[in-house]
Amino acid sequence: MERRGAGEISEAGSLEYVIEKDISPDTIEQVHAIAMDYTRDFFSENYPDDMRIDMLFQRAVLLKDGPEIISCIIFTGMDGSAHITMMATRRDCAGMGHGKLLMRRFAEHVTQLGLNSIELFTYSPQSKPAYAATVGFYKSVGFKVIKECKDLWEPGTTTLKMRYEVKTA
Repeated sequence: MERRGAGEISEAGSLEYVIEKDISPDTIEQVHAIAMDYTRDFFSENYPDDMRIDMLFQRAVLLKDGPEIISCIIFTGMDGSAHITMMATRRDCAGMGHGKLLMRRFAEHVTQLGLNSIELFTYSPQSKPAYAATVGFYKSVGFKVIKECKDLWEPGTTTLKMRYEVKTA
């Protein structure tokens, strides 16, 4: 694995898998743009700007085509688990397997860190139907719903806590 700046890089076909321990200003802007593109369907209006600040205290794993981010996972660690705070693939690259590739690489990274699971929160499709594909994606890569939380983000909605148990050697 070679090093470039604050990130670790390995090849994924013609795409690069990059880990940024200190998220660069360029990454923050590109992830912000991806979040803005999804805001009308998935995120609250303040989410992209909140993520811009949150990323200063988190790490990123990226799938890049040259300088362009194709897919990203923003995460932090807590209680022996990696906690995904955002995962997204650019709309023009969705449905091409980039998210699954990135998640597979991320699970390998989490294992190398010695963490035992990956966790995340997402809306229940019963609360927000647009999230059916999101929950379906996470289930397809091995996440399981471990808890339903009422009114966590918005009154009258259900949020799902999902977990992926990493495979240890």
